[in-house]
Amino acid sequence: MDGSLTDRARATLAATTPLFALLLAGFAPPAIAAAPPARDPFLDTLAGHWLFTGTIHGKHVEYVGLGRWALGGGWLRLNLLDAGKPPAYEADIYLGYDPAAGDYVAHWLDRFGAAGARVVAAGHREGRRLTLDFPYESSAFRDTLTLAADGTSGTLLIQSKGADGNWSTFASYEFKRQH
Repeated sequence: MDGSLTDRARATLAATTPLFALLLAGFAPPAIAAAPPARDPFLDTLAGHWLFTGTIHGKHVEYVGLGRWALGGGWLRLNLLDAGKPPAYEADIYLGYDPAAGDYVAHWLDRFGAAGARVVAAGHREGRRLTLDFPYESSAFRDTLTLAADGTSGTLLIQSKGADGNWSTFASYEFKRQH
């Protein structure tokens, strides 16, 4: 053989190339062709450096937070890292706004792994308050994030729903923008 394709190989290549191209096109995510999403002004306020102080089950905690746009501006990623040495906790919370549905979506990923990340929250905003509902199988959680009008501080209340249907405080934080 001189290194050139046989007639049969050329015919096979000619027949399969369009099919292969169609298959690849079918697997391309639709967002590739779409314009990047517009940043949600409320979420945009969360970009930057933050200090979170508060309690989890009554125990004092402090986290350093960093909010920044990720994945082409489709998500605001809020990284929370325990200020302790070594850190006892870390989480990445991905927050996004779906203008077609008129609601917010959140993914809470933390050091406890995949089991706790199976649930996606849906939420709505009223003014400066964003409420996200995480329908975990064992117990629903509700996160209420409230921003001050000037965007330099806020609160985060995390509640869990008991077997009796009542909500109780799981964690409560105040946060302030750091420069």
